[in-house]
Amino acid sequence: MKGKPARWVERWIRFGFLIKGLVYILAGILAAQAALTYRQEAQDIQGVLHAIAKQSTGNVLLIVIAVGLGGYSFWRLIEALLDPDSHTQGINRWCRRVGSGMSGLAYGGLALTAMQIIQGTRQESGKPQFWTAKVLSLPFGQWLVGGVGAGVMIVGIAFFYRTCNAGFRKRLQLGTMNPKHRTIIVAIGRVGFLARGIIFMIMGGYIIRAAHDFDADKVRSSEGALDTIQQQPYGPGLLTLVAVGLMAYGIHMGLQARYRQIELP
Repeated sequence: MKGKPARWVERWIRFGFLIKGLVYILAGILAAQAALTYRQEAQDIQGVLHAIAKQSTGNVLLIVIAVGLGGYSFWRLIEALLDPDSHTQGINRWCRRVGSGMSGLAYGGLALTAMQIIQGTRQESGKPQFWTAKVLSLPFGQWLVGGVGAGVMIVGIAFFYRTCNAGFRKRLQLGTMNPKHRTIIVAIGRVGFLARGIIFMIMGGYIIRAAHDFDADKVRSSEGALDTIQQQPYGPGLLTLVAVGLMAYGIHMGLQARYRQIELP
């Protein structure tokens, strides 16, 4: 039997969705500025955190973000361990749980990054190139890195699939809304997942290339993926569209904070 978590836990989780959404909206705004002005580079989430740190109240904001991302990470790990939203059985269920676990660890790492920025202890070990070089030095390292790249591309394909089937509707309490509002909310989610799918596909391609060339420097973060988009023919226009998608994804996370069903087994 499923039940509501403690009130403070639920609020922490919803706050996590909200903070994640705000961070992605900022990433989208910075990407749009990079596309339209050429005065700055597009930033990934870590870049957004560094940009926030430069503000007069940056440390306070980073603490708030760390707390929020910690709540989101907690929920994703709960999804991985307890699978409260289970609707299917078999391999799809386990793939979703593995994905939730990886997401939980990733956003937990971002929360830690925010605190490290405050303390001024952010090191090279936080960069993907560092860990890629470590893995490449292991036996079968190229295969391991290539497998990670393939996994990242599979995540991108999963985002495309969610763009098409809009399965996220099952977890949103939209029954009280009129059809027009529901249609708008679903459209926002589709656009957001499409943008993230594009970014993950590019990142996965770079990781596979790094494995093939045995060169960790070939790895690119989501920031590098955005830069790649900008360098293509009609790059500024394409980057603007992706930036809109990132902002849509952020709005979708805000809607999740408000309407998502949060229950524990």
